[in-house]
Amino acid sequence: MLASVLVSRALSVLALVVLGAMGAAGLRCSAKSAFKKPQTAEAPLVPVAVGPAQLQVRKTDTGQPRILLDERTKSALRGAAQQNTPAWRAVAARCEEVLRVPLPAGYEAFNWANAVATLSLCWHATGEERYSAGGVAYLQALVDDRYKVGDGKGGDHVVQHDNGYGIRTFGAYSALGYDWLRGARDLTPELQRRITDRLDAWLAWYGEKGYLRDNAVANYFWGYLTTLTFAGVALHGENPEAARWLETARGLLSKQVLPVFREKLRGGYWPEGWQYGEYTTLEMALVALTFKSATEVDVVRQLPWLAETVPYHIHALSPDRRHVYDGGTWTARPAKPSPLAMSGVALALEGVDDERAKQARWLVRRVLPPLAPEQAWITFLTDRPKLPEKDPRSKHKLSYHAPGSGVTLMRSDWSDAAVWTSFQAGPRLAADHQHKDEGHFSLWRGSDALLVDGGGSEGDATINHNTILVDDGGRCMTYTPNQGVFGKKVRTTRFADDGQAVVVVGDIGEAYAPSCARHGCDERAVSKLVRSMVYVRPALVVIHDAIEVTKESDGTTWAAHVTTEPSVNGSRVGAIVGSSRVDVQSLWPDNARVAVVKEPTESGEGVHRKNQPWGPMWRIEIASPRRDTERTFLQVITTDAASAKPRTAQRLVGQRLIGARATTGDKQWAVVFAETEDGGQITLSRGVNAALVAGLAPGKRYRARVAPEKDCALELRAANDGDLRANPGGFVKVDVSLCR
Repeated sequence: MLASVLVSRALSVLALVVLGAMGAAGLRCSAKSAFKKPQTAEAPLVPVAVGPAQLQVRKTDTGQPRILLDERTKSALRGAAQQNTPAWRAVAARCEEVLRVPLPAGYEAFNWANAVATLSLCWHATGEERYSAGGVAYLQALVDDRYKVGDGKGGDHVVQHDNGYGIRTFGAYSALGYDWLRGARDLTPELQRRITDRLDAWLAWYGEKGYLRDNAVANYFWGYLTTLTFAGVALHGENPEAARWLETARGLLSKQVLPVFREKLRGGYWPEGWQYGEYTTLEMALVALTFKSATEVDVVRQLPWLAETVPYHIHALSPDRRHVYDGGTWTARPAKPSPLAMSGVALALEGVDDERAKQARWLVRRVLPPLAPEQAWITFLTDRPKLPEKDPRSKHKLSYHAPGSGVTLMRSDWSDAAVWTSFQAGPRLAADHQHKDEGHFSLWRGSDALLVDGGGSEGDATINHNTILVDDGGRCMTYTPNQGVFGKKVRTTRFADDGQAVVVVGDIGEAYAPSCARHGCDERAVSKLVRSMVYVRPALVVIHDAIEVTKESDGTTWAAHVTTEPSVNGSRVGAIVGSSRVDVQSLWPDNARVAVVKEPTESGEGVHRKNQPWGPMWRIEIASPRRDTERTFLQVITTDAASAKPRTAQRLVGQRLIGARATTGDKQWAVVFAETEDGGQITLSRGVNAALVAGLAPGKRYRARVAPEKDCALELRAANDGDLRANPGGFVKVDVSLCR
């Protein structure tokens, strides 16, 4: 039963077959360019020292565990059992359940792995031998069996199934059981030898052939590293291979994990998506804590990413707190939250970053759903009821940007009825499960998902997301009209939130690079694509796309997804979802074709092309005329109560400035985009309450002149002595109070 997989109740279906190597390359732009040498190379990652030159594993008395369960922790477990705390009652109930009838293995033996951990903790909390005997029985199943206890179908090759995914269960929890059941009457020397032999076979195979064994941004990698760490610590001094396993784990931390997480993953986001990130983060926390408890090496202090996951998690929650930002792969949508990561992070940060540890505990206790019964051992291990908690929400902090991955999350306030939106523009970081979704945005109002990621479990392709589709007829792009996986220069270039407005800018043109880009070719169908998103609180989003294609006949289409059938009225598309409405008004280009397509549509096979919606889905398409190589899209998006009338926006066109007049709340805004960083001129018309000009140079000074007598004409020029300075988002707000 997949319900026993060690992920949250909402993430119970984790039996996804991991996507293999990238599909066959499409047509290249030219044979000549395909074999050019790369012009630049990525800077090599610098290893980080992890502990002293010679690791020292702490010595323990006979029968004392080395992994996590020091005397202080065991004392806390015994105290919880004596006090009959809720965490103890839950784990005790699960212990009785797994003793009553032998469990089937479940997906890759997660049932047995959980049972070993669960019964071990019940034993340490009470000293009752029936728990240790049951734990050893499930431990023996991990060592010898595959589907049913006693079937004898496991052994040396069992972890090779599913590309090695089972290393994180058969391997990690055999080592954990060896350690946590140390001293148990039924853990015989013969069984200990078999565990050692299995770990030797499993780790030797994975170290040579395991999937993504040297890629720190992969959940497979973390199953391997967790097994290395647990096995190296558990068997240290008892098996000659253990020191090598632990040294290999230390090497992976030094050469892969810490440099990658510091240089490329800043901000606490997991690029595979948090269906995989929740359990992977728990593994990270357990690895770090194991190094600390067994070797006194403090990995947590060197891995700030763990602390960064806390603000990410609170900002990733939808207003109703029942759903989360759904980048990457998810089996079920809308995506549901899980307490797995925060449980491990709260424990790991204790005594290292107490402020973030308090916030993680608040999330686990107050917001996130409880763990499934089979995961009760995690709650029991990480529960610290006497430690304080702290609400991480602040009315002064309503957005979050993860600079490594390029994910930005924004909201109007912290109420259940808030408007919540997101934006994605970042580099390719994960080999699997990271979607081709650069430039994607989403929009919620309260519990209503308005503009959504339309892709199901195999909906990786761009056509399932809310961004730009490019049709070059297969001339150059590999997966037309979808983005590829070959460009490395996609990034968020600007981000700032001044409390009233947020501006985030993504340079995403390289997302459309063809496969020959890996060899250094410079042919492109898209030579430029810069997407700027302005969110004005509470309920106005303006998106500006500046595009350059290399052939006039190439198509460019602005796309967004809704879960109810929308209506089209000229340049406006509107939809009612739940108690909310969303309206998209196209202001640019002239003569754009506005259409609505019921999905799925024929788009080709494979994860890079397939249109696979997760439910009833309609794609809003706004296509630009194919007459120039330079294209501009300008869309105004508003949301309100379902009963409200659609708000109307007006296009503004000036000299090197274009934009829109639109209303949010009780104010009318002029949101303007500069074609160059030097500024320009534009007429706003009277009645505007506020003006925002984006597309400027961050830190540069500007002088603004407003002429109310000339229909509120605005002139903005770069000036060294200007009284306006563009913020890191490259925008300024201009006082236009005289125009009212």
